Amino acid sequence: MAKFMGRRAPAIKVETISADNALDVLSSEFRLGKEKIASILRSVGITVEGAKAASELPLYREVIACKLGECSRFAAADDAYLEMLDEQLRSFDEIYVDTAPIIQLDYFLYFVTNAEPILKRRKKKLLILEKTMEELHGLKDNPEKDLEVRVRATIRPDLIRQLAKRGIVRIGDTGSTGIADDHLVSLFRQVGVNKSLLLITQDRGLSERIVRLAQELEKQPKVAKALPWWKKVFRREEELSGHEHHMVVCKLVEEGKLKRCYICPECNESYYDDLHDCEGLVLCGRCYLDLKEQEARQVEVNKKKREAELKAEEERQRKLEEEEKRLEAERSKQTVAQRLEQQRKKLLKIGLIALPIVLLLLILLLLILL
Repeated sequence: MAKFMGRRAPAIKVETISADNALDVLSSEFRLGKEKIASILRSVGITVEGAKAASELPLYREVIACKLGECSRFAAADDAYLEMLDEQLRSFDEIYVDTAPIIQLDYFLYFVTNAEPILKRRKKKLLILEKTMEELHGLKDNPEKDLEVRVRATIRPDLIRQLAKRGIVRIGDTGSTGIADDHLVSLFRQVGVNKSLLLITQDRGLSERIVRLAQELEKQPKVAKALPWWKKVFRREEELSGHEHHMVVCKLVEEGKLKRCYICPECNESYYDDLHDCEGLVLCGRCYLDLKEQEARQVEVNKKKREAELKAEEERQRKLEEEEKRLEAERSKQTVAQRLEQQRKKLLKIGLIALPIVLLLLILLLLILL
């Protein structure tokens, strides 16, 4: 519009910070010398010179945190959220992390920082496949990707290896040679029979495949796993009874929180919502509202139908009452007519008896007069 009006569009103002100030801020936060900070950033291809956009500071913090293995700044202070995260993670036997969530902004840093004490307490580990590490290695040198993706693909393996040393991550080699998604689906088909699995991925297509696989496995008969005699003796009753194995797919969102992938059985579309203990096929909000509207319309139709039936029944009862009254009136009329007929017959009978007598008297009277 400004072009047509002969005016230039206003330039977008970007908040900047000098390289020296940026190093001062980072040095103060991480308690390291400015040269050390600059050296860490240069190791991943970032040169801190001249004016820098202030929006780049979070990426710099990610780089330093991953290189140092110190991610306490990403820890959540909300105890309620940490309790919920514990509730979400403890029911899974194995937790797999795909490539995309590892390099999706700083989501992975938030997630592993908050999940670390839970995983240690529950004696669980995050499973990252060798294929994922290979993909990260390929991304860091891919010129088609933007700088942030290449930087994150460079620094995340450092963090993953440090987490592996701390017993939080296990890098698994499953002998994958084909497409990673196909291999992951095949792996989940095998492992998901006897274990509860959680996959963390930003890939919507892969998520939908896993959700449908989970639904397919749910329909198969459960096979009880044979336990050694010593486990039967020493394990608790609830452990012997086992639990329902389930397969869940989530993605990471802001602050590393989990959002589960569901598929609506009505419209067959996938969507993300809070992680709940239920099946993966759940009505989406739109279809739920449509269904409620249909139910409301059906209730209204049934109500009108019932009202019409009641009205028809009332009309039928009214007609029956009118017919009853008419028949009663006819019965009453017939009774009066019958009484009149009886009176007429009685009078006729009397007349027939009296007439000869009268005639006889008249004849006698005439004879006397003559």
